[in-house]
Amino acid sequence: MSPLFQQTREAFVRAGWFYRPVEGREVLEADFEAHHAKVSLHVQVFPEMGIVSIVSTASVTVSAARRTAVAELLMRGNKELTVGNMEMDWDTGAVMFRVSNVFDGSGAEPELLAGLVRMVVAETDRLTPLLGEIERTPEPALRGLNLIHLLRREDLRPDAGGAAD
Repeated sequence: MSPLFQQTREAFVRAGWFYRPVEGREVLEADFEAHHAKVSLHVQVFPEMGIVSIVSTASVTVSAARRTAVAELLMRGNKELTVGNMEMDWDTGAVMFRVSNVFDGSGAEPELLAGLVRMVVAETDRLTPLLGEIERTPEPALRGLNLIHLLRREDLRPDAGGAAD
């Protein structure tokens, strides 16, 4: 087990988060109950490169008829992000948020790792109701759906407090 993976596990322990290690890999999986949805995480350590990658999967799967609108929503949302990115598996309709960080030889502070986890959970929680709105929009109205307005809707935003606490 690499020191970076040990530090990643320590971040989860310090935060009091339950996790499932994946046998034979430097991977942790976890689930968080956020404001809007349950958020599943996959945390993978690449020790040879000093990278920790955290990927969440939204609880809403996008139907084929709505993937173009969601792809545009994700693209517009990514434009506003400083860290991380939203993506969609076009074939399955799974929507993910991903952040990776490169750590130097001194390792990773558990507080920084925990902050990355909180951010991934919060961004996925912020995205979930937007996906739901698109899924509920009748097909004829999809073309006229204002995605910029949807991204800015304050009533769909989760509380700023700790979704992953």
